[in-house]
Amino acid sequence: MTSQCPVKVRQAAFLIEGSRTEFLVADYKSDCFVQITQVGKVGKLIKAVRDKPDHLDGYSTYTITSLLGADDEKIDVLARQIVEELNSKPPYKSLLLGYSCKKLPPFSTILSVLRDLGLKSNAGNAIPPPISM
Repeated sequence: MTSQCPVKVRQAAFLIEGSRTEFLVADYKSDCFVQITQVGKVGKLIKAVRDKPDHLDGYSTYTITSLLGADDEKIDVLARQIVEELNSKPPYKSLLLGYSCKKLPPFSTILSVLRDLGLKSNAGNAIPPPISM
């Protein structure tokens, strides 16, 4: 009997605006862990959870919680954008985001890379070429 690992893990490194930026996506059944780092460490850790949708207007709300590290509104906004992308269609999952970058890469580049690594459907945006790990 063969057993398959229930976790899909994908990782890549890219040169973004002159900084080596590493990405890891670990996709579990009900959760997704995303690590974005330029220093090889977890750094700030954020949990983002989709609340129940408002049945009146159909929009979802999200709860963003900092678990480790100093509060940073820009990274909270990034977590919200990632969890919205993650929950653009069922199955809905919570996000655990590890973030440690010297310089914040553009959000559009981050989302494009994550889509390319399998975070929901790929929108076909151009991403920088990968660099060797």
